Amino acid sequence: MSFLDLRPTPPSAQPDAPVRWSTYSRQPLMMGWPVALCLALLLLLPGLIGRDPWRGDDAEHFGVIASLLNGGSWLVPSFQGDTWNQSPLYYWVNALIAWPFSFILDLPDAARLGNLFWVSITIVALYQAARATLDTEEARVLPFLALSAPGLMLSAHETQPDLAVMAGYALFFWGSSRLCFEKVTPGSLLAALGLGVTMLSGGFTIALPLIVVLLGIFLIKPKLRLNTLVALMLGLLIGFFWFIHAAAFGNPEPTGLFEAIWPASTLRNAADIPGHLLNVIKLIAWTTWPAWPIALWTLWRRRLTFWRRETMVPLAVLLIALVLQILTASARPSKTLVLLAPILLLATASVTHLRRGAANLLDAFTLTLFTLTAGFVWLGWSAIHFGWPEHLAQTVTRLEPGFRTPLTIVPPAIAFLLTIGWFVLMRNIPRSPVRGIQHWFAGITLIWALVVVLWSPWLDHGMSYTRMGEQIAKQLEAPGCIATYRVTEDARAALSYQLDRAMPRSAIAAGKDCPWLLTETPGNAQEIKRPKGWDAATKVWAGHRRGTRAERYTLYYRASETAATPQP
Repeated sequence: MSFLDLRPTPPSAQPDAPVRWSTYSRQPLMMGWPVALCLALLLLLPGLIGRDPWRGDDAEHFGVIASLLNGGSWLVPSFQGDTWNQSPLYYWVNALIAWPFSFILDLPDAARLGNLFWVSITIVALYQAARATLDTEEARVLPFLALSAPGLMLSAHETQPDLAVMAGYALFFWGSSRLCFEKVTPGSLLAALGLGVTMLSGGFTIALPLIVVLLGIFLIKPKLRLNTLVALMLGLLIGFFWFIHAAAFGNPEPTGLFEAIWPASTLRNAADIPGHLLNVIKLIAWTTWPAWPIALWTLWRRRLTFWRRETMVPLAVLLIALVLQILTASARPSKTLVLLAPILLLATASVTHLRRGAANLLDAFTLTLFTLTAGFVWLGWSAIHFGWPEHLAQTVTRLEPGFRTPLTIVPPAIAFLLTIGWFVLMRNIPRSPVRGIQHWFAGITLIWALVVVLWSPWLDHGMSYTRMGEQIAKQLEAPGCIATYRVTEDARAALSYQLDRAMPRSAIAAGKDCPWLLTETPGNAQEIKRPKGWDAATKVWAGHRRGTRAERYTLYYRASETAATPQP
């Protein structure tokens, strides 16, 4: 098969057929789709709903979705009066999905439901891309690999725009796998859609690997030039249409709008690259496990034929995206999602080709790791409620001082059933090259569900702003908005929702008219100088989130006849 010939390779023509053990089940994915679907829902739903916005990305991006649903501009999304500096597609979709569910769920829970849409798009698109070059048995492993990745599992439970970026990459791979005719095919439209979704979710720079690959196909494969040209032009048109329309009619802040389409324009200093590279490698090592070692095995197996399309396209996207990660992006788990998509495609090709020893080693490691981890989660629950083991209980108290929660029978009963289910699956999944992957998928599901069921009150106590918001609410006797000074976006978003008040920055017009001011300082720092116009304000409260003294918040009030009271 020539380079970039995207027609499926017949199994008989493949360089090496899948490993067939003597004890290989006729149905290697014996877990079955009903069981797999139940495990997937058990993995995705707990922690997605039923909790407060957590500090960090979860609360920060929720604030933008809440702004859309509370009457903010849809053309140019804003955050507490400021133009938001990220592309809007993720916020649009999640807000549209959240609106009907907001009548039965809390708004933070409804805002996260859109994540199910993005994860579903990703898995379906990558599965279809794998089917174009692999047989059905091999492609069926991909959903298990995808949902087993710790990076995807963590990001899927918070409001995270990088999920939409990953979905755009997946759609691109689906489309590129079908660029096999001289005439324009649906593959061109899918690739264009993937490029457009990526640009509308993460900006131009995050879509650069896809653009470079399309240009490479255009130059190397003459028969596909019409397809690639259509995909490239249509994708760029989709991606830039919002930017041009918003610049013309949205009246946004030019800087914020430019950052939305070009978010990673600043290169790192050469001296910082080695340390950042090490951090990126560490992130990839645990966020994409166990896909990445299997992907390396694929590259080794295909070392003599790596130029073939099914290897070259995801490998090229992976390498270019990795270089961009090293040069521009921050080392955060969500940023590895763009790397996970091509890694999954490479790994899927070799799961059923694993040597007996490697497959058994992965299986044994998985069973041991998750059984011991489940035991630790149970010990943590015991330490929270009963103070045993004593050393672990002291750690729990030190991390979250003052935490108290009543002991109920329902959570441990559910956790006990989940633990029994784990041992049942351990015993009943038959030996095969994919058993280790299925056990990893089941183990990830078990641990996440146990943590949510047994530890969620303790985690919510330390990760949310609810308790601090309750303290602030007791001081808000007068109406009006709350200006903020040096307060992080996640704190502003979470507190604004809880207090039902606008919280603009003190430097903008809306913030200058507020009767209240909230400031944030490091825990060991002296009280900061208040912004202009607040020198005569009265200090009414000072405190911090429970469990941490790394940051300190101070609330001020000023009586003013001209103070406005903007609606939240």
